[in-house]
Amino acid sequence: MTVEQIAVVALAVEVAVMVLARVGTERRHWIHFKKRGRAPQSRDDVTRVSAVLYAVAAVAMAAATAGTRVELTLSAVGTFAFFGVLIPAFAANSVMVLASRGQMNNATGWHRGLAFTVAAAGGVVSVGLL
Repeated sequence: MTVEQIAVVALAVEVAVMVLARVGTERRHWIHFKKRGRAPQSRDDVTRVSAVLYAVAAVAMAAATAGTRVELTLSAVGTFAFFGVLIPAFAANSVMVLASRGQMNNATGWHRGLAFTVAAAGGVVSVGLL
């Protein structure tokens, strides 16, 4: 497989993880609405990402970019920002939401380590999209 194909597969996996986490969040909201469960926490949302996950994705993407030859145009910077920082950070946060079942306060070090790994891998692989 080429680097571009790996990047596309990684992007598809990231989006699938985000969709699964969002479905889980909506299910918890629906259960609460039907009066069968407690109210979901405010952090039980895939878009409320910690700044640390953005930083991990950005540093990993910058490190991977340093080893390649990329012309920095406005289009390339936008692609890097979206596919290299935003999407991997959302996917990493989705992993934390899925692993902790929406209870982000109960996330263990193992959950956070997995989220950091997803953010870093997404940042590194996103370089293949250019």
